[in-house]
Amino acid sequence: MSTSAESSARLRPAVQTDSYPLVAFAFLVLLCLSYSTNAADRQLFPTLLPSIRAQFGWDLKESGLLSTFFTLGLAVVGIPAGYLVDRVSRKVVIISGMLVYSAFTAATIYAQGFWDMLAYRVITGLGEGIQMAALFAVIGSFFHAKRSLFMGWMIVAYGLGAFLGPRAGVWLQVSSGGSWKVPFVWFTVIGLVLAAIIWIAVPKSFSESKGPQAKSAVDEAAIAHMPTNLWNRNVILAFVGSCICGFSLFGFLSLWSVYARDVLHFSGGDIGAAFSWFGIGGLFSFVAGWSADKFRHNIVIAVAFAVLAVIGYSMYNVATTPMGQSLLTFLTGVFGSGFGYTNLLTLLQRSVRPEMVGRSSGLFLTSLFGAASVAGYLMGALTGSFGWGGAAFIELSLFPIIGIVAMLMIDTSKLIALGKKA
Repeated sequence: MSTSAESSARLRPAVQTDSYPLVAFAFLVLLCLSYSTNAADRQLFPTLLPSIRAQFGWDLKESGLLSTFFTLGLAVVGIPAGYLVDRVSRKVVIISGMLVYSAFTAATIYAQGFWDMLAYRVITGLGEGIQMAALFAVIGSFFHAKRSLFMGWMIVAYGLGAFLGPRAGVWLQVSSGGSWKVPFVWFTVIGLVLAAIIWIAVPKSFSESKGPQAKSAVDEAAIAHMPTNLWNRNVILAFVGSCICGFSLFGFLSLWSVYARDVLHFSGGDIGAAFSWFGIGGLFSFVAGWSADKFRHNIVIAVAFAVLAVIGYSMYNVATTPMGQSLLTFLTGVFGSGFGYTNLLTLLQRSVRPEMVGRSSGLFLTSLFGAASVAGYLMGALTGSFGWGGAAFIELSLFPIIGIVAMLMIDTSKLIALGKKA
């Protein structure tokens, strides 16, 4: 008992400082690895979509829907998982999510047609959403004094997974003689092994940290200005911004590989290489997190939306070479995953009191991935009516303007303070 208490004491960060025990960073690395696996797993399907589509004979709208519809699972589970994370062991939730998405990654190879493939994709998303809600709550609570910076490192982990996933998927497919199913088997095994390691190694004294609590006059002052309700003005605006980020990111991710092959006539190797640069862009998430901790959180996000609008238009109307497309996918990773995804999540966490951090993480998943679940279908439908360039202008350039307006309406006086004040 005393050993357990001493371990918890060593792990517990001081509420009014931004220093953390070294052992906490080892556990952070493990959780980052689990998020990398999550990211690599979700990039696998759109990377191999041309081969999967060829086998099943799906049209562009069906392919686009399957590519992003797994995010419906993340959206549906987001709010319930957020409430769950605020009430039960986050560690148990993380492991449960990993087991679910790993199992249904394996189930994908047994799909017989459109509808059962759609079901497997959605359930995979449910598992990923359960894991993510708990991961975000752990990081946002334990590293609350610099939550944007440390959440940025989580998105760096996502970027590594998103970078390695497409390359590993293509390599495994080629090595197996062209089978798109083999990569799904390998990714399933990796997910299960990592879940077992986290279950054994990560202590609850780390995973169940509650963050800043009103236990003293100083702590109470740090949160006294915060609204007591979950659905306050800033939460609603950040929810809208997250929806826009979902349309922007997944409108690109859903059908880009089809566009690159059918319109730009890229080879499979060129597609995998260029697509992987999206993950490299995500490696700049720690810079994005640092910037939001140093400058006005909402303005940083608004600038990211403006840049994404330019990138989205250029990707489908200007760049035609592998090098040009690689640059634009890289910048989408920087400003979409890095500055947008990272800081919208932490903005939602800063918009609520500490005891609601799990629910705010769930709201993020529901908003961003709810939009993402139909982003691919919308991109396919718009392409059918306006062509690739017109579809990109509408979904990837005009939509972000709504996000800019929402960010400019944020009331920064009603956000949880960072650094020593948190």
